[in-house]
Amino acid sequence: MWTRRLKRCTAWLLLVATLALALPVTAFAADTIGTVNCSSLNLRSEASTNSKALQTLSKGTKVTIKGTTGDWYKVVYGKYTGFVMKKYITKGGSTSNNNNNNNNGGDTMTQLRRIGKPSPCKPGDRGSNVTKLQKCLAVLGFYSGAIDGDYGNGTTNAVKKFQKSRKLTQDGVAGSNTINVMFGGTSNNDGKKATERLDWFHGGSNVIPKGATFTVKDVRTGKTFKCKRWSGANHMDSEPLTADDTRTMKSIYGSWSWNRRPILVLYNGHVYAGSMNGMPHGTTTIKNNNFDGHFCIHFYGSKTHGTQVVDSNHQSCVATAMKYSW
Repeated sequence: MWTRRLKRCTAWLLLVATLALALPVTAFAADTIGTVNCSSLNLRSEASTNSKALQTLSKGTKVTIKGTTGDWYKVVYGKYTGFVMKKYITKGGSTSNNNNNNNNGGDTMTQLRRIGKPSPCKPGDRGSNVTKLQKCLAVLGFYSGAIDGDYGNGTTNAVKKFQKSRKLTQDGVAGSNTINVMFGGTSNNDGKKATERLDWFHGGSNVIPKGATFTVKDVRTGKTFKCKRWSGANHMDSEPLTADDTRTMKSIYGSWSWNRRPILVLYNGHVYAGSMNGMPHGTTTIKNNNFDGHFCIHFYGSKTHGTQVVDSNHQSCVATAMKYSW
């Protein structure tokens, strides 16, 4: 007897679940804005907690409500159409002219500001800064992957698509210029190059390879000179390329010195904030440049060779250099 009752109960529950999923979506007469009122909400492919999560929406995120079915709203968020539970959405006003993609300028910019502007980052980076970038790209409709803080191929391709849409250099790097445009600013069409932060121990040490030639600009004097990277693991060991470059470097210092100076480093079309000292020391590999040894260039997070610590004076100069552009 108990077996028969259990079978009937199971069959009834299955029927209720099936009918719930089969409920028609009742469309609203006009699109309505809804705001997520909880800390985190899954946008699902179907009106069921067992369906695939398309995106995770943070508190304050705006969605366009298209209809209702049971305890769920059918909504549009960026390029996604899915379902969210009604109790986690606060309804707002009508948006009949919203064009159904939630990407109208004002609403999109509001969402971006809630997420916050990410710092410049590049392929291979990981962490909360990349998570911000992915969320911004998703709001703009260029990214549909996982919000996992991993700057992999999916994020790189999304950045390239955004850059193409804004007629920027399509390098897949979310530099200062790209992020500025993402948040409604204009690109640097005045000839200035946006300054980027080079995180030395998170992929930065390989950006300027050993043997590469680059240009240094002293931000205080505006003087420039060419250099070559010799080596360096904790920071970049460099040499002035020619005797003329050595002469320019010495004119910046007056006399050779260990004093740190904020600089910009131009390589392969990118500008990186750095710090240099002006004392020839150690190994020399370039003949006839009148520089007996090499000098040190530090970037964000780099360390000294001798003490294996992050030098606060160098890092202060790097921070200063970030305020300048080429």
